[in-house]
Amino acid sequence: MKKFKALTFDVGGSVFDWKTSIETALGNCSFADAPALDRGAFAMAWRRQMFVRLGAVRRREATAYSMDDILELALQDVATEFPDFPMTDADAVRLLQAWHEMPVFPDFPPALERLKEHYKVVVLTVLSFAIVLDSSKANGMTWDGIISCQFLDHYKVDAEAYLEGCQALRLDPSEVCMVAVHPIDLICAKNAGLGTAMIEPQLGEPDIPGMVLPDAPAPEDYDYYAPDFATLVEKMCGKP
Repeated sequence: MKKFKALTFDVGGSVFDWKTSIETALGNCSFADAPALDRGAFAMAWRRQMFVRLGAVRRREATAYSMDDILELALQDVATEFPDFPMTDADAVRLLQAWHEMPVFPDFPPALERLKEHYKVVVLTVLSFAIVLDSSKANGMTWDGIISCQFLDHYKVDAEAYLEGCQALRLDPSEVCMVAVHPIDLICAKNAGLGTAMIEPQLGEPDIPGMVLPDAPAPEDYDYYAPDFATLVEKMCGKP
């Protein structure tokens, strides 16, 4: 088994529950009592449009916004898909704030503390620095570092984003392991030379153009594969 010095974590959907946060915020919007409102469908549509907008940034077809800007634009797009629910400015502010208050999956905080005893544990994310910082503080979590792609020249899943993350850590890609629940994230990290650790996802994801692999990788395609964070810790750190 490879010996890694640092772990880089995806967090949106891997560590933080974006869907519950959005659905909760929708329950506090002016149109919350509308009988036809499908909160799950709204959340999925917004998440999907976020990646559509991000794809344009990655292809250099749009200005390199931060994820907060991308989410605001994506929310405007999604509002047109749900015309029966007129969104006020206060609703938009409430929904955008939901990304800064995402709950953590309960099994992650104790895993983070154990992993930090053995590795440098940092975030490598397309989300903004503020989103990760605020959501982490809201859940009482402290990372060794946060690397947001808004400060890099590329966004994941471009190979350069993973390499720039390794450069920020002053480590060779072979010394860094990417941890995520999204196969596309891990396979792109692997192709850039990083190790990979796959956690079985707790959330479904929308069908995102350009972000779906033609064939699902097998567990043996990753350096580590675990059904949950407790199992990953045991595999990477041993039993306490």
